[in-house]
Amino acid sequence: MKIIAVLESKITGGGAFNQALNAIVQMERICKGQFEFEVFSTHSENIKELEKLNVKCSFVKISFFDSLIASLAKRSGWKRIQNRLKIYGPFEKKLIQHKCDLVYFLTQSSSMEILQKTNFITTVFDLCHRDTPEFPEVSDFGEFQSREEHFKKNLSQAVIVITESELLSDLVARRYGVDRERCLSMPMSGSHYLKDNFSTEKDLVLKKYKLDEGYFFYPAQFWAHKNHIRILEALVKLKDDNILYKVIFVGGDKGNKEHVKKFVSQHCLDEQVRFLGFVPAEDMRGLYEGCVAVVMPTYFGPTNLPPMEAWMIGRPLIYSSYFKEHSGEAAISVDPDDASEIATAMRTCKEAEDNSYLIECGALRLQQIERTQIAAEKELMNRLHQFKIRRTCWL
Repeated sequence: MKIIAVLESKITGGGAFNQALNAIVQMERICKGQFEFEVFSTHSENIKELEKLNVKCSFVKISFFDSLIASLAKRSGWKRIQNRLKIYGPFEKKLIQHKCDLVYFLTQSSSMEILQKTNFITTVFDLCHRDTPEFPEVSDFGEFQSREEHFKKNLSQAVIVITESELLSDLVARRYGVDRERCLSMPMSGSHYLKDNFSTEKDLVLKKYKLDEGYFFYPAQFWAHKNHIRILEALVKLKDDNILYKVIFVGGDKGNKEHVKKFVSQHCLDEQVRFLGFVPAEDMRGLYEGCVAVVMPTYFGPTNLPPMEAWMIGRPLIYSSYFKEHSGEAAISVDPDDASEIATAMRTCKEAEDNSYLIECGALRLQQIERTQIAAEKELMNRLHQFKIRRTCWL
């Protein structure tokens, strides 16, 4: 049996890209000696990144005809014609040429709408468009409706729906009528780039960006839901008490960076806040190591990469109280609506003589997640073997 993973995120995609890479490495390990495994990427620049992880990848383009098929598939009349004439798009033809039995979509992809006969595994990162629909990135210009249509149309047909938590699996089943046993909760892992053999030394990283140790660190794309503004409001409150902390923001612009920078300028925080933009993966470990704490008052979750990576590196974490069930005692929980709570948490981390309790709790939480992940990988292996047996029933 052959499984082909489809990577549709760009390296600049932040967490989505890193989660996809983790899933590729994981699936390759699971398949070794059991199933054939291959990776297709819709972005040629990803091939070099995968080579660093010793993963072979082929470039495949989603053609105009593929996109047209996906668009027309929303019309019942065209769907009947397509089914009767057995029309395949170029993307699925390539999958068939490569003798693919099972496609693994690593992100919340709409490409599965192109498929006519190829079975697939799909991934759901979150359902935050339902939890917090007020944010523009999940509501503006039909985005909410697009997500709803995608989930309603495609999830039920998946051989496996991979989520990042039991809570999310329950929500997928309840909201979209997916059989609960089709869902598989697979905890995320921290980025492979944080390992020593991929990383630049901390001192070199700090020198490169002209940083001193002791800043607060937030690695996140500039989406509204990432809530950079509340961190800045916390800095203003601290500044009123003559406390001047530094914050480093890392991540690409998703339309909200100018709003954040304007706030910095209006409140004279330019000397306290640095925008490093998108940074090379090999610099991330050094940036984590140089911080006093990772602060993430995001509205979307419950799972996110920065908490995992803070625990991996051994740094205190300030995290949204909405996701207390996920972080437990391994984070200082703060209301993402309350800048005062964030300011207090920052003071706690900065002024503490010893943050070892938080760090130890982070290490323990990481161990719990790793045990859950091992069990989930065994379950995934069982389901793949089951599919392999059933796949022998047809050509």
